[in-house]
Amino acid sequence: MDKRVAEILNRVLEDTPPTREDCIYLLGFHESTPEATFTRGVANDIARRKNGNTALVFGQIGLELFPCEEDCKFCSFGISHTGFKEKITLDEETIRQKVHDFTKDGDLYCLWLMTMSKFDLDYYINALKIAREVAPPQTLLYTNIGDTDYETFVMLKKAGADGVYHVVRLGEGTYTKISLERRQETINNARRAGLKLQDCLEPIGTEHTPEELVDHIFKTIEGGFDTAGVMKRTPVPGTCFTDEITNARLAQIVAVNALALTAVEPYPWIPVHEADPISLVSGANCICAETGVNPRDTEADTSKGRGLDVSACRKMLWQAGFKYLALGDGTRIELTPEYIAKCEASS
Repeated sequence: MDKRVAEILNRVLEDTPPTREDCIYLLGFHESTPEATFTRGVANDIARRKNGNTALVFGQIGLELFPCEEDCKFCSFGISHTGFKEKITLDEETIRQKVHDFTKDGDLYCLWLMTMSKFDLDYYINALKIAREVAPPQTLLYTNIGDTDYETFVMLKKAGADGVYHVVRLGEGTYTKISLERRQETINNARRAGLKLQDCLEPIGTEHTPEELVDHIFKTIEGGFDTAGVMKRTPVPGTCFTDEITNARLAQIVAVNALALTAVEPYPWIPVHEADPISLVSGANCICAETGVNPRDTEADTSKGRGLDVSACRKMLWQAGFKYLALGDGTRIELTPEYIAKCEASS
């Protein structure tokens, strides 16, 4: 066991977070080493103590798609490589049914409504209103949309949005046609409008160095986000990326992210995507059910492809040893086999 790694981890167990240089050092070890294994173990202990061994289930509904001119090289919607040629838009009845299916048991922490970079505001506001009408009040509603101005976020909040998922992604401006400044301006606009903010270190590929990953982690800490997720890049057929990091490497990055957050109060929730059991015992405590279109899938409805349903998420979190699910209003439900069976029986 490397002596410096042992010293870093012992300090974290005493609630002293690792420095930027410490985090880079931890990520310099291969995911199969004892150093990576011990890092994951300490992160698991820290995150569970900070959040009371509690997990979250998110949901996402992809509302529409068409070939996107932003042309992100890792996204299945990019105009230069997409296999989707026809526009897909969910109608009101379908939105209503999908929201009901995700939220009927009342234990979804938040629901993302995802649309394209350029979107019809009236359509999106109507979708938000439907979701707020159908979902129970303890389920938060988050937007997952393109770059947006302050006035629009004010309208979205009035329509029922509680928060925003918006990220300055790895490779922004290189693998996308969107500038870092434009993404950051949108985040600032959402904050000004009084919306909660979710961040994620994504999409992680084999080319990203420890320095690049740690730089994003510390920007998240400085940015005051409610969640600090980690997501690896999925090699979507048709895109230029064919390689991916292992789930063990993903979990190692999750762990270092969790350790870096040690001194943040309140301690952020740590989503991992896609849902992975190794990461859930390495500091992550949130996973996402998905339906509708998905930028990491070539199926028109990801629930028939990569996407998990809420029941599968509950089971995975229980198998990972979590004792509670938290709801958007702060209340908690005990996560037991009996509770899971009761929810399945109501389906």
